[in-house]
Amino acid sequence: MEGNHFVDANGATVQLRGVNISGLEFVAIQGWSPSNPWGGQTGDPTPNFSAIKTWDVNAVRLPLNEASWLGLSCADLGGVSVTVNSSGATVHDQPGQIIDADPGHNYQATVEQTVQQANAAGMYVILDLHLAAPDKDGTPACPEYQNAMADEDHSIAFWTSLANTFKNNPAVIFELYNEAFISQSAVSAADTEPAEYVELNGWDQPDSNGDQLEFDDDAGLVNMTWSTAGFQEMLNAVRTTGATNVVLVGADHYTTDMTLWLKYLATDPIHQLGAAWHPYPAGYAGYPNLVNCAGEPQCAPQEMQAAQNILAAGYPIVATEFGDTITSSPSSTAPWASVLLPFADQNGFSYIAWTWDNWGNAPSNLLIRDKQGDPTYGYGTYIKQHYLCVASGQSNCP
Repeated sequence: MEGNHFVDANGATVQLRGVNISGLEFVAIQGWSPSNPWGGQTGDPTPNFSAIKTWDVNAVRLPLNEASWLGLSCADLGGVSVTVNSSGATVHDQPGQIIDADPGHNYQATVEQTVQQANAAGMYVILDLHLAAPDKDGTPACPEYQNAMADEDHSIAFWTSLANTFKNNPAVIFELYNEAFISQSAVSAADTEPAEYVELNGWDQPDSNGDQLEFDDDAGLVNMTWSTAGFQEMLNAVRTTGATNVVLVGADHYTTDMTLWLKYLATDPIHQLGAAWHPYPAGYAGYPNLVNCAGEPQCAPQEMQAAQNILAAGYPIVATEFGDTITSSPSSTAPWASVLLPFADQNGFSYIAWTWDNWGNAPSNLLIRDKQGDPTYGYGTYIKQHYLCVASGQSNCP
């Protein structure tokens, strides 16, 4: 990384154009595929990087689960996972049941093998702490849904371990936390510090206001008083291992609101820090070309200006998630992506689309409709065309 852009081993500028591959964040901890933490989420048993490469993708993002990586035994608070018993039968968990977050004892090996395969296919890899959860009454809670921020109980250990594993691989990038949403959690309104301050510095419990953050599980919200880990502490944990990998730091409102990113900026002693951004369309509000952040009427212009300010300050940006609508018949229409990606190309930042998974019949955010990698109508078709256009060296790709 040099200034606000990435460079390869020869010093040439690199723009990351990639896809997310979902599965490692939930398959293992949900217990229904112990032998394969991917669980066939792409249609093949494991990701087919040859198929992905046909879109001229040069990067993939792999969402991870901290409890599965650390091999924790955890409490399934919502009773949403399953356990394979000694007879081989699949039994639904009871709420609060203690389970193995890595039931096949193969999670770390699977992540390492997947990174090797992606690198061999010529792709950079972003590893993201996607799901995290604190202890409840001294027992780790199972990270099965998004939580407002990383936790002091396990997230530092996760980053220490992950950084030690991949610190000698410069083609691996670390994204410290998927989508913080402290401002939308149960932190007391009486507190004077903004959400971004808490996300940078962490939040110790209990404080003078007796704040509670929310742990989301399938049964609803479980109010728990616990300590968050801040971006600075997680970055410090990575650097303490000696890792020089590029590190990406997100923002509040599920990593959509970049307006305060520069003000609450983590300090990196080796200056290998970039911004993670998740610009999704706010189609639910009837404005297909507005980014879904904080419900602000001028959100997209504000966020685009914030992105330009970050770049001007000398930091690279990676839109590590974005999505768009899927049409019911063949089409290359993508109302938001066709605004975002040309803007990214013009300003020199990178983008990783959500997601290369064969889940079928979703109204948005899926890139493929079969395991062969045929694009979904609308969103997927546009993304493939745009990636191929940019990779061919054309300018002004639509």
